[in-house]
Amino acid sequence: MTDGPVKDPSSPTLSERMRLDVDYRWLFAIAGVIWTGVGVLLLTYAVSWLRPVSVPLEIELTIAGLAVAVVFVRFVFHGIVRKNIARIESGPARASAFSFQGWKSYLVTVLMIAMGIALRHSSLPKPALAVMYLGVGLALLLTSLLYHRHLFRSHQGSKK
Repeated sequence: MTDGPVKDPSSPTLSERMRLDVDYRWLFAIAGVIWTGVGVLLLTYAVSWLRPVSVPLEIELTIAGLAVAVVFVRFVFHGIVRKNIARIESGPARASAFSFQGWKSYLVTVLMIAMGIALRHSSLPKPALAVMYLGVGLALLLTSLLYHRHLFRSHQGSKK
């Protein structure tokens, strides 16, 4: 007697059937859209927080935000994007839709989201927070263009 139907050893497991594999080029699109969306979201917060301040202060805070953006593009996000692009290109022709970034980057993402929530709910003045949100948002938006450019170029040539 058997306890149930005999399972075919060659049939995929539930986790294998649930895995969302996509062509590697979709990873560039997914990353680009997410980075663009988050950048726009942060810029929206920054603009709304700068609206009530006087024009001279708004200009000063905007210049400070642009300086933050330069630092984040140059020393943080550009390197992350380059690593992600290299990892995607060296990976298989099909991969999990969540593999557009490495697992360590997911930890950093969770930390940044938690810090953003904490900052938004802190007693810090919103115009002061706008500087950081403007800088990080603009940096994300600008570096997302690297993913979009790579997506466009990957469609011109075939990888695997």
